[in-house]
Amino acid sequence: MIDIGWALCHYAAYPASRPGCQVTAVVRRGTVPLCASCDALRSTLGKGQPGTPIPVPATASILDWIGQARTRLADAEAEVTAAVTRARQHGHSWAAVAARLAITRQAAKQRFGNTQEPRRR
Repeated sequence: MIDIGWALCHYAAYPASRPGCQVTAVVRRGTVPLCASCDALRSTLGKGQPGTPIPVPATASILDWIGQARTRLADAEAEVTAAVTRARQHGHSWAAVAARLAITRQAAKQRFGNTQEPRRR
């Protein structure tokens, strides 16, 4: 679960499949946090599971979720850059790096090449 100061509904990250999701979880069924609308839509299999109420702070905001997601994205991009740098330092080819990134060798070198290659005189 994403820590944004309040609990996200399990289906919050799937707006296409659950357009009515209210995003903020109000009940937990086992380990699954659910908003009121997704709780009402749960399968008959999950209806026998008791719910535990989740207190919602007054400051719960979907915009906070955007800010937190942006921070995690920046952290992930920095981690990928560091991993590519280490892979190149350990002799892995641009083709091998690109294969792991699911991009072309040229795209990998253009995106990460300026930070990895030692300066040539």
